Amino acid sequence: MTSRTAPLALALTLVAGAALAGCAPSQSKSDACDIFSSADLALVDAITSSSGSLIDDPATARDDLDDAVSTFAKDVSSISHPEVKTSVDAMTDALKDFNSQFGDAAEAAAENPESVDNQALSESLNAAEKAEAGVVTACNS
Repeated sequence: MTSRTAPLALALTLVAGAALAGCAPSQSKSDACDIFSSADLALVDAITSSSGSLIDDPATARDDLDDAVSTFAKDVSSISHPEVKTSVDAMTDALKDFNSQFGDAAEAAAENPESVDNQALSESLNAAEKAEAGVVTACNS
């Protein structure tokens, strides 16, 4: 009787072990980069079609950017390929930093457009662009 139950026990152990270890197929680099590409295009589209500008309508511009960055972060959250995920996470962090700087600039612009810290805004934008280039490099390597 032990000879009949041993294979069943072994099979159940293997199935349970695989389920617990999360043996889902890993995400390909190509699939991860496709997700990024779609999210990046949507981000650019959302930013360029924003109904507000920093000077003319700072509150709307801030809200539009908040929405665009939140949507980007949600869209790329399914990326699991290690190399792409690392660079996408860096880009997401840089976008959030830029978003924070943009929010500060929007508040300053609402009170006094001359008080906007353009250098801080430019530096955070450059960091986001550099991080985006890092994702592109990871996807093209």
